Amino acid sequence: MCGLLYFLIPMTRFLLFLIISTLALPVVAQRNASNAATQYALAQQAQTLREIQYTLQSLSAKVEVIEQQQAALSNRLATLERGGDSVTKDEMAALRADFNALKADQSKMRGEIINDLSAKITTIANKQRAAAEKQAAAQQKSGYNHVVEAGQTLSAIAQAYKVSVKSIMKANKITDPTRIRIGQELFIPDP
Repeated sequence: MCGLLYFLIPMTRFLLFLIISTLALPVVAQRNASNAATQYALAQQAQTLREIQYTLQSLSAKVEVIEQQQAALSNRLATLERGGDSVTKDEMAALRADFNALKADQSKMRGEIINDLSAKITTIANKQRAAAEKQAAAQQKSGYNHVVEAGQTLSAIAQAYKVSVKSIMKANKITDPTRIRIGQELFIPDP
C-alpha cells in the first residue's frame, strides 16, 4: 500500500501542476480574433479541467477503498500475531489471497492512473497545438482593428477603410450588419 501512496503522491502533484499550468497559460486572443474563438478556447480548457478533476476524485475514491482494505488486513494480521486466535492453514491461505488481491488491485490502479494521465496529457497537448496553429493562422491575416464608436454603422466603417461590408462581416463572423455595438472591436481586412 505504501508503494501505491509513494506513486500517487508524485502523480497527484504532477496532476495539480498540470492543472495549474494549463490555467496559468494566458489565453492570448489576437486583436483580430473574435470573442467567440476566445470563449471557445476557454470553454475547452474548462471542460478539460472538469475532466481532470473528475478523474482525480475517482482515483481518490479508489485509493480510499484500497486504504480501508489495507487497514482491515492489517488488523487481521495484528490479531493473528497476538496469538489470540489459533490460525489454521485455511485462514492463512485466505489471508495470503486477500493480500495478493490487494497487491493486484494496487498494480491495476497504477496502470489505470498512468493510462488516464497519459490520455489527459495528450488531449491537453493536442488542444494547445491546435490553438497555436489557429493563432499562427490568425497572425497571417493583415488588416486593422477598429473599435465601433457611437453613431457608426458597418457601411460607414467599410467606406472609411475602403473595403466592402461583406469582407468585414466575413472577417468578424457577423450575420446581421445592423447588430454592431459601441465599443465592439472589429477586424478590418486589408482591401
